[in-house]
Amino acid sequence: SFGLPQDRRLILFGAQAVDDPRKGIGLLRRALELLRDQGSHDDVDLVIFGSSRPEEPPDFAFESHYTGYVHDDATLASLYAACDVMVVPSKFEAFGQTVTESMACGTPVVGFDATGPQDTIEHGHTGYLAEPYDTDDLAEGIGWVLDASELRTTLGEQARARAVEQYDIETVAHQYHA
Repeated sequence: SFGLPQDRRLILFGAQAVDDPRKGIGLLRRALELLRDQGSHDDVDLVIFGSSRPEEPPDFAFESHYTGYVHDDATLASLYAACDVMVVPSKFEAFGQTVTESMACGTPVVGFDATGPQDTIEHGHTGYLAEPYDTDDLAEGIGWVLDASELRTTLGEQARARAVEQYDIETVAHQYHA
């Protein structure tokens, strides 16, 4: 439904504006350059949601597909599920709703071991937590998830289980009540 290639491994990134420095766009660009330079990722594309393609789009080292703003939960869930890994390179992220949404859809998440993602992602179990703002480690994490299809499936299953266990609406309601 998004016109994404089915024969490519897809990295997902979400931001309402690709030039928002809080979302870590420069860190993502550098990590993707490093990933490309490793040479074993010729079949990888980047998918960006929340933002339309700018007139002069940044070079992300891989072919980039812009979906624009996704208006409904079902469509958003199918987008998460269509991708192999979600990357959240934010410098500041209070909670990281996209992290839990991605996990709920069975898509592992790579982010920094800082701010919101460090409380949500279980390193090596539901995704990868890179050293804060270390683009080499961020690239390492993205590659780690992309390069092992069986591991990626396991990570996705574990991410889904954690999202249901920790962030289900009834669980959260009971936590608020307590």
